[in-house]
Amino acid sequence: MELRSCAFARVCALTRVQSMAAEVPPALVAWLEQQPTEAFVAGTTLVQPGAEPTHVWFLHSGLVRVFSIDRNGAEFNHDFVGAGGWVFGRVAWRDGAVCCAERAIGAVALRPTRAVRVPVSVLQDWREGAPEITAWLMDALVQLAGTRYGREADLVQRSAEDRYRELVANQPQLLEQVPLREVAAWLGITPVALSRIRRRLRSG
Repeated sequence: MELRSCAFARVCALTRVQSMAAEVPPALVAWLEQQPTEAFVAGTTLVQPGAEPTHVWFLHSGLVRVFSIDRNGAEFNHDFVGAGGWVFGRVAWRDGAVCCAERAIGAVALRPTRAVRVPVSVLQDWREGAPEITAWLMDALVQLAGTRYGREADLVQRSAEDRYRELVANQPQLLEQVPLREVAAWLGITPVALSRIRRRLRSG
């Protein structure tokens, strides 16, 4: 089945985390395998910005853009999530429960995508009654937090050209799948600025 042979073996789940110390709990694999898969064409919204969270998504295949919207209506891309990743908006634990959508964070399919809907109620059940899944997700979230803090630091400390060079070196396949305007929104620059960077790099 694709879940075992591709998603977990290749990326080991949460938001494209590449390697994890703990093995994925069999209970989590079994639960995901038993759920129906929903199909989305490119351009479909999986998470409406600002919507109250009722579920998250596990991706079997495809590519999803996670973004927020600034006060002027411009979009800023936080992440590109592929097979084996988890997609969610503004979800938080508060007063012992999953809640909250104070920040307008959305998600849209960039390519045809197949995903499993994981209700917030299931996350709550795992938290209270599945310690092996909860521990694994906690490890993954710690790694995710480290990655996000690194990205925030890069936005402050490194130039857009340096960040684009790193993207080219480390994730060239992403550039083949993501429109350049979305890459620019991920870098925090305009498409025109990205075109200048690419032209400068081509000219040596």
